[in-house]
Amino acid sequence: MKFSLFSFTFLLITLASTSGCNSTLGLKKQQTNRAPHWFIKPVHNQIIGFIGAAAKYDSLGRINISGSRKAALVKLQSHHQFALTEIDAKQLANTAKLLLPSGNTVRFMPEFFYQGVIYSYATLEQDAFALSQQQTLTNLSMCQFKQCNPTWLCDEQANTITGVSFYTSSPHQQLSMAQQNANLIANLLSNSQVRATEFISQSSDSNSNRHTVSFNQQSDVKAKVDQHHGMILNELCEYHGTLIGNFVLPINSIELEENWQSQAIYQDRSLIQGSFGHDGAISSDFLLSTAIELAIKDALIELAKIKGIAIENNSSLSFSDGFYFLSKSKMTVNEQVSGQLLDIKISYKKENPIVNVWVLEANKQL
Repeated sequence: MKFSLFSFTFLLITLASTSGCNSTLGLKKQQTNRAPHWFIKPVHNQIIGFIGAAAKYDSLGRINISGSRKAALVKLQSHHQFALTEIDAKQLANTAKLLLPSGNTVRFMPEFFYQGVIYSYATLEQDAFALSQQQTLTNLSMCQFKQCNPTWLCDEQANTITGVSFYTSSPHQQLSMAQQNANLIANLLSNSQVRATEFISQSSDSNSNRHTVSFNQQSDVKAKVDQHHGMILNELCEYHGTLIGNFVLPINSIELEENWQSQAIYQDRSLIQGSFGHDGAISSDFLLSTAIELAIKDALIELAKIKGIAIENNSSLSFSDGFYFLSKSKMTVNEQVSGQLLDIKISYKKENPIVNVWVLEANKQL
């Protein structure tokens, strides 16, 4: 009996010790529809934090805490322009507070596991209460475009870009893919070379009372810069396995007046609406990220047309038992343009994305 009591006591101590370790490292079993606040809003009030992701298990089958924390730490060091330093993997996995060679202290929140991915959150040393608020569990944010939920999906903030990833064979890469796609859009807006040719032909036949118009466009829009824009993941939501991030650029926001979208000229600059997905158009890869990119390119093409366009017109008139008129136009554009994304609206029709964007001409066109 004494042996059994000792064994039972030892078991309780062991479980308590293990539970305490798991709590520190965030290994507690979590509900799939709940997430820590930092996963939904890594930037909140005065806290600027960074999310790192890794496959749940490393090559040796161990929980890959060091991998996700390293990814978060690299983002933090890059943002604050600290020297990138190699930290021992064991030290990363076993400490919630890390002193950098720069003298700054980094805090790691308990990890969050979701769909086979381990997520870590790193921020500089903060007020204890503020950190505890970031750890509070809340409902996992699902993107609802029609309901504008979360609200940032419909907010008109000119210094933000929507970055979209997709469900890949390596889910832990979704966040980095979302940021890459946001950076691609930022590059397009910074400086793009637009080459486009449009053909329009019209014909009329009095015998059949028929008027026909045909349109064809060939275009190529390429970013002339490939740079890191220092954007920060501000908020996050999920749509059918796709992570959608609200990324903030290090530029000043523009004050938008009421009914600004209806104006062709805003603050003495051209305001262009670009779109993709109307009339059932579908991107070749069916990805929302591609649909957004094509809508941005559509706006940049229209902006380039305003800047400069060459037009060739040909028309002919012939009679053959009636009246027949034929006209052909060729419009050519070859310009460098830059702009600022003011707003983006996304909706779905029969599971296909419809994207509308509004791009404001840059202050100084290239």
